[in-house]
Amino acid sequence: MDIQSAVNMEKGLIHVYTGEGKGKTSAGMGLLVRALGRGLSVKIIQLFKRNTGEQFFFENSGFNYSQFKPLHPFFKTYNQDELQSLKKEFMEFWNEITNDLNYDVILIDEIGPGIAWGVIDESLVFDLIGRKPEKTELVLTGRDMPLSIIEKANYVSEINKIKHPYDDGVLARKGIEY
Repeated sequence: MDIQSAVNMEKGLIHVYTGEGKGKTSAGMGLLVRALGRGLSVKIIQLFKRNTGEQFFFENSGFNYSQFKPLHPFFKTYNQDELQSLKKEFMEFWNEITNDLNYDVILIDEIGPGIAWGVIDESLVFDLIGRKPEKTELVLTGRDMPLSIIEKANYVSEINKIKHPYDDGVLARKGIEY
């Protein structure tokens, strides 16, 4: 396939980056950089993260970047009332942010854990797949990705942890892990 054919994609595919290892977001962001380098339009939806290097880059570069900022359920246990409130807040965010899907590539970062922890209904992902333009490439990241979404995807990469400095007490570092 020549470069021109790659830019003029007829059918957008679905990518999943999942698993317990480091690098799921990095893989998705790398795909976005490649797309931007080829002149494709991108939309970034980042869930449960805040104050990340990629956030600062995309916000300061004028790209379509949106963020759902509540603390990641991996780091906070929500009681039932908080969970219901979080679900309602997420639905308002989701309905607004998925109103415009006319992009070449859309990345939804950390959707897997949001579904696994009951904040996000996985039917929203299937609805989005049905509503997105046919040419739009969809990239989904996060551990605990439901099997139903994995089965729907065209690309699935499972990133496994073999060794991580966190296990030795080294906390996340600015510019490297976030």
